[in-house]
Amino acid sequence: MSSSWIFKVIVAGAGGVGKTAMVTRYCTGTFIEDHKMTIGAAFHTKEEILDTGETCKMQIWDFAGEQRFRTLLPDYCKGASGAFICFDVTDYDTFRQLPEWLKIIRKTAGFIPIILLGMKWDLPNHEVDLETAQNYAEQAKCNQSVFCSSKEDININECFQAMAKWLIYYANLDK
Repeated sequence: MSSSWIFKVIVAGAGGVGKTAMVTRYCTGTFIEDHKMTIGAAFHTKEEILDTGETCKMQIWDFAGEQRFRTLLPDYCKGASGAFICFDVTDYDTFRQLPEWLKIIRKTAGFIPIILLGMKWDLPNHEVDLETAQNYAEQAKCNQSVFCSSKEDININECFQAMAKWLIYYANLDK
């Protein structure tokens, strides 16, 4: 069965965790060391062709993580079909903020697929391990938790492939 889908996907998380680097790596295949702070949100699109033959175009909304922009997030979440919530594995404070991001997204977008992303996996001195992140994802009813590195291009494409499959799965449930 070959079909075509279009979904809005939110990328959220604390400022400086690597959201823009991850989206840039996925959309362009490049890594830029020094990104400028995102103001409000940045918008990107990319199409995934799945092993099922289905095509999934994702409209990716990279949301600013700084506290002063947080009140804008509910407006950006309207109509979202899925979300990545990112944290920095070397900074436990960014992990501690996950419940706030989840609450905002779920309140506005409902029960959509959410993947927690532990960013900067290539760096030493992790303050959050994979087991802790996976336990939190399960308890918070997120679909999965993945550690990745935009710099080393580890698990970036795989995260978006997984999201595309979750989006199609949820869309078929609604039929």
